[in-house]
Amino acid sequence: MPIGWIDFSKNERNKVLKVLDLLSENSTLDELGIATIRDGFSDLFFPGTSTIQTRAKYFFIVPYALRDLERSGETNVDKFLKYLNDIEEACAKVFIENNLGDTGIIGKRSIANDKWVKRSPADIYWSGLRQYKIFKGGNLSIQEYARAICSINAKKNNFIKLGNNNDKAEENEADDRDAGDIRSIHFWDIPTYDDEWFDNLHIELTKDEAEFLKERIINSCEESLFAYVLKNNLPQIMDCENFIELGNIIKLFPEKIQKDYSLAKDFSEFNYLLRVVYNIVLSDGKNEEANEIFADLYSDMKEIANIDLESIFTCTFAQRNPMMCKFLLDSQRAILDDNITELKKIVSSREIFLKGSGRARCAHPGEFDSTEWFGGGKLYYRFDNAIKIIKDICRGKENVKSK
Repeated sequence: MPIGWIDFSKNERNKVLKVLDLLSENSTLDELGIATIRDGFSDLFFPGTSTIQTRAKYFFIVPYALRDLERSGETNVDKFLKYLNDIEEACAKVFIENNLGDTGIIGKRSIANDKWVKRSPADIYWSGLRQYKIFKGGNLSIQEYARAICSINAKKNNFIKLGNNNDKAEENEADDRDAGDIRSIHFWDIPTYDDEWFDNLHIELTKDEAEFLKERIINSCEESLFAYVLKNNLPQIMDCENFIELGNIIKLFPEKIQKDYSLAKDFSEFNYLLRVVYNIVLSDGKNEEANEIFADLYSDMKEIANIDLESIFTCTFAQRNPMMCKFLLDSQRAILDDNITELKKIVSSREIFLKGSGRARCAHPGEFDSTEWFGGGKLYYRFDNAIKIIKDICRGKENVKSK
């Protein structure tokens, strides 16, 4: 039976879409429920990023658009968010018209089909804007922020209408102008803002933007791998094809980052082995790719499983998910005991526990395309997305234009 939800509002739809994002990496579902560790390591290394971020410029487009809207005096929340959506779509059209090609333009495919995206840049980058303290409204969601702005605008409009009969007319006019200046609320720390930003729109960062974003990342998450790369100018990271290759230069980083990287790399290999077993189970042993990979890994299986799960749980706060921890410990024990039959049962039971016997693929082995791979590959912890941001910052710092 198809599963869905009733789309009561954009706010409710976004909540569901965000949950789905948390369950995915590289468009693959987290079939075995290890997202707590995956996202824990991702936030440890590359805070403020997500798997659906494309270019660093959106860290500026969103606050620029919202600064404009704050000053518009809008008092209706739905209209406020609709105008934001319209500005974001207009930005995408400008990028497309400039023939930028495949450069991470959000909405390019949707616009080609006369539609717009379900997840706008504001939704995608909001967490990062809060993380880097570009947005100074604490943990407010974008909807809560919009309500706050519209409420403030409504109150200021009422003050303007009431006036102040005790002051001179000139003083009244000055008070009215001050009351209408929403910038005094200081929701944003965005010194690169310019009134004509849309007229000078480019996907590349200006030099000022690149230097500002670099400073924000360094200051807001100084102990992360992300910040260390930017602070110490380590372009070598851009030569790494993926998170695993980062091991080639990991000795350039502090001991704490080296240790966390080692744990994350070990877990990626361990989880990949479980995903291979998962594909063998649900295909009832008929997935040739999974069988071949398992055969290649078998001689190293105990070494792969001989990892410090307790330390992994600690640094990713995985103890908050005790059933996930139990699943991983049980899987480790079965591998070390060379009990593959038991391992398959543990993997199958895990998916059934998460989804129920009706939805779990492992509860219906052999009923799926045995040539298809389910559950993704190795974990790269948003490495690819962070590299895009780093590259944009590096290019922007070399931009001769300051605005």
